[in-house]
Parts: sequence; structure tokens; C-alpha cells
Amino acid sequence: MATIVFGAVGSLLGGPIGGSIGALLGRQVDGAIFGNGNRDSGRLKDLTATTSTYGDAIPQVFGRMRMPGSIIWSTDLVEHWDRTSSGKSSATVTSYTYTVSFAVALSSRPIVDIGRIWADGNLLRGAAGDLKVGGSIRIHTGQHDQAADPLVAAAEDAGRTPAHRGLAYVVFEDLDLATFYNRIPTLNFEVIGDEARLSLAEVLAGVDDLECEVPLDELVGLSSEGPYQDILSQLDTFYPVACDANGSGITIARELFQSAPLALAEAAISVRNDAFGGATGFTHNRNPVPVQPPEILRYYDIDRDYQPGLQRALGRSGPGQPQTTDFPATMNAASARALVERMARKADWSRDTIAWRTAELDTRFAPGSVVTVPDQDGQWRVADWEWRDGGVEFTLTRVMPSSADPTAYPADGGRAVVAVDAAVG
Repeated sequence: MATIVFGAVGSLLGGPIGGSIGALLGRQVDGAIFGNGNRDSGRLKDLTATTSTYGDAIPQVFGRMRMPGSIIWSTDLVEHWDRTSSGKSSATVTSYTYTVSFAVALSSRPIVDIGRIWADGNLLRGAAGDLKVGGSIRIHTGQHDQAADPLVAAAEDAGRTPAHRGLAYVVFEDLDLATFYNRIPTLNFEVIGDEARLSLAEVLAGVDDLECEVPLDELVGLSSEGPYQDILSQLDTFYPVACDANGSGITIARELFQSAPLALAEAAISVRNDAFGGATGFTHNRNPVPVQPPEILRYYDIDRDYQPGLQRALGRSGPGQPQTTDFPATMNAASARALVERMARKADWSRDTIAWRTAELDTRFAPGSVVTVPDQDGQWRVADWEWRDGGVEFTLTRVMPSSADPTAYPADGGRAVVAVDAAVG
């Protein structure tokens, strides 16, 4: 700045010679104020890479899901510098860039492969497996015989480096951070846990002595961070997953193994003062409409790059705020619409309950069995039972008939801004 000012003043007062003298004085002032002509640009002072939080749960991934992952290992940022100059007498500019190597855990069960990877919303790895920036990636699918990553073993200690068997993770080596403002970006991974369509038997494969045949045709992917009972509670909203522990094993959705519903015997009258039903031996109750009926489903839309989607059930809105169910599953808009309709109708049909007492002991009747009741329409599922001195008392819930199962409804997930899978320049 001073070079320009002094040069202009010198030319005005003393002509070309005065301008040269003024420019020389200006460069001396510039040097005193701004230092020499060498510049440093974009250098970071803190070279420690971002780490994840201890104690974060690593979910199990089934099918295809988009997962953020959790960083489990990282090096410090590695600094690279480059000096450029436009001429012999011009200033030299030193530019700094950074790379980093780190590992990201994705699934606590083995997977098949990794698809696309997003970094700060843009594609870091395309569908063809090409990285859009400098660096390399290694995928560990979590098999129980996988070896430790060679980079991690070299950086830490080969004898102390875990192989993370049973844990699927990826390792980035010397990832160029120039595109991400010299920091580790926010990452999302397209995790391919299974190639085949999902079923409940595959999801609960770790449970011993389990008999289960429940297809999950609407789902493309599913993730769970909790125990198996959490998975069942999530799926129970949309699928018949009544469980029966009969002593020798566990049977799920027992009605699938019945050729026809079982017929309950006539109700037995009890003379106890605290017995339900009086002279009839049963009571039929219908619960009121809930204040917050389940009408809205949030999910991951596979047609919109796994971005969250929302579908709502048909029907007039009630007086209260409808309940929104967050389902950590991947599906398309049509499947989500069918599930939210099934969820709303199942909740409405399950408002009917019957307390029934019988004097006959039949081992075929157990929680999960589908039965018919004398002089009562429809089919009922045994929710629980209790042996008492006055007979066997059942609690029955109404089974939604197949005719009430929702058919295909038109659905649109909406338009989404998706990352372009462009070729590497």
C-alpha cells in the first residue's frame, strides 16, 4: 500500500525519477509494517483431528441404510506446504494443505459392502467407488476372521491393534481436506448390510431356539441400537409379531403357523365377588379414541438419497395433535404410505378387548394364538392368560381382518436436492 502511495506522490513532484525514489521508500515502509514479501496462507494452528464421543452406540444395520458412523481412530492432521512465485523479484507465497487418516465404525454386525459416501452433503465417493478428492479408502466388512488394518497397526503397534472382528468400519488414508476447509467433514455412508429382502428371521438371527417367519417386504433397510426387544417393539406397530415362549423355544407371529383360528369354549361363570362378567363370564370393552392417534410416519426415503420422508394416514384429523412415529427404516414412499395406513387401522381395531373365562384347559391356547369367541364377530388374539380357581382367564385383543389391510395408495415422497455423482476432474 505504501509503495503505491509514495510512487504516485514521487511521480507528481519529481517525474519518473521521483516516482522510482518514492516507490523505493514505499517498499521500505511496507517491509517495516507488513514484513517481507513472503506470505503464509490458510495455515491451521490446531492440528488435532476431531474425535467422537465415548459411549456412543454403534447400531446394527440390516439391508441398505445411510449411516453417519462414529470415528474410532485418527491421526493428527498432516501439513503439506507449497511455495510459488510469479517472478524473480516478486513475493513468494507459501500455501498449506492438510491430510488426515482416520477410521469410522458403521455397523456392529457384518455387512456386504459400502456404497456412496457423502461429505458435508456432497458426494465424497461415487456409486462406482471413485473418491472425489485425494486419498484412499479401505473397507472392513466386519467378518469374524478379518485382520487388523495395516495403517492402524503401523501407527499404533501391531501387537496391540484390535482387528474389530464383528464390527464393520472403513479407514481413510491421507484424505485431502482442502475441499473441506482443512477439517474432517461431516460424513454419511451408504451401508449395504444385506443384499436379499429383509425378514424378521434375519433381523433376529442372534436369538437361539427361535421359530419365526415374518417377511418385511416393505423395508429396504433397518437399523437398531438397542436389544432385540427394541426391534420387536418397533416392528409390532406395523407387523404381527406376537411372541410365545413355550418353554422349549420362542415362536413369533404364531398365527402364521395356524391353519385356522381356534374356537374358544363357552364362557364359564364365576361366583367370586371380584370376578369379571357376572353371570356371563366375559366382558367386552371398547377403549375411546386416543387423544394422540398414530397417524404420521417418518422414515428414510431411498428414492431421495435416504433423506427423511413423511407420510400421513387417511381420515379426518382428530381434536388432538396426531402422534408421529419415527421408524429407523429405509423404504420408498408407497411402502411408507401402506405402513402408516396399517399402523392407524391396527391401532383403531385394537381398541376392542374381551376378558373371557373358560373352565376347559387346552394347551393349544397360549399368548399369540388367534381364536374365535362364541357369539362375537371377528377373530381375536390371546394377549395373556391366567390360571385361577374359577377357570382360565384370557385377555383378547381384536385382530384386524385381511379385508381391512390397506391396499396400494398413491404416494409421493417429494422432490429432493441430491448430490451429483460427477466424474473426478
